[in-house]
Amino acid sequence: MPDLGPFPTTDVQGFGVAISMLLRSLNPGKYGDYTQFATIRKERSCFNNYYHASAVGSSAMSTLGQDTAKSFLTNCPTQSLWFERFAKGCLYRMGEVVKQDLAISIGVMHALMQLFEVEWKQASDETVKSELASIALYCIIAFCGSFRGHEVFLVDLFGLLKYEASLSKTGDRSHCVIPLLGKYKGETGERYHLTPLAHTTKTGLQLGLWVARVCAHKRAEGRSHGPVFADRWGNMVNPRVYETHILGKLQIIKESQGDLIPDSVDVFEEYGISRSFRRGSNTHATNQGVSKNDRELMNRWRNVEKSKGKKARLAMADHYADIRQLIPSLLRYSASL
Repeated sequence: MPDLGPFPTTDVQGFGVAISMLLRSLNPGKYGDYTQFATIRKERSCFNNYYHASAVGSSAMSTLGQDTAKSFLTNCPTQSLWFERFAKGCLYRMGEVVKQDLAISIGVMHALMQLFEVEWKQASDETVKSELASIALYCIIAFCGSFRGHEVFLVDLFGLLKYEASLSKTGDRSHCVIPLLGKYKGETGERYHLTPLAHTTKTGLQLGLWVARVCAHKRAEGRSHGPVFADRWGNMVNPRVYETHILGKLQIIKESQGDLIPDSVDVFEEYGISRSFRRGSNTHATNQGVSKNDRELMNRWRNVEKSKGKKARLAMADHYADIRQLIPSLLRYSASL
């Protein structure tokens, strides 16, 4: 049998990082009396990255394989067998508190758009009207397209203006085209993921109206490139600005229409632009009988993004011609909302 000691006087098992994680867990958390494991495990990642960036860690690391199929051999203490078991045991004992954004129901969505409609019509300053129209468009795209919050900020102004003008010229009011911009390493130029959404949904959400308003404001401002949801300097707007504005509107709905948002709901804690629109959209689509295949087809662009460019993407004009045959299938989701 091997000797059980003595151990080296240096820390080769990651005891120091483990102690640091335990100490940090004693701090009050956002949703509980202690900090969650998902937060304290970042100490391990921090040490791991620092170690492999150091002269000792980078020179002692060996590599097996080639191209993308590689395995690395390292002496990093936080990769030891002891630390792996410590981390697993820590997770089992601490558990995880998952706090999901509350879904925005179809009733709340209509009330939200009605607030934007009234405020937009009452506003006299064109700058204010432009900002209101942009936030309203953000909300309706996120809901009708079943997008996560950060994904909507990828909508490109040049593409939106191009397709809005094209469809207006032909008189096609069946759908709008939402161009999501993506860039990937190893690719030249930019690529669009075009998402056709219903001009007006079954319950009366008017995406086409807000697209036309935003495009009119942007043309009046002389802007034709960059993100649709931008600040006054043309840079992508800080998501917190939109979230604060939207949550403020939801609080008004809660106070004025208690049947839509119960008094027990803390709007600023339980809603968020990250997932609320997407969860509400999926729930309503399911209630409307939209099939799983149609829901997955709606989210097809996200799978292409995850492929990291392995699947060839076409130029914008070619892409639209390619998806034109799919438009009836793609519209079934948003048209049912």
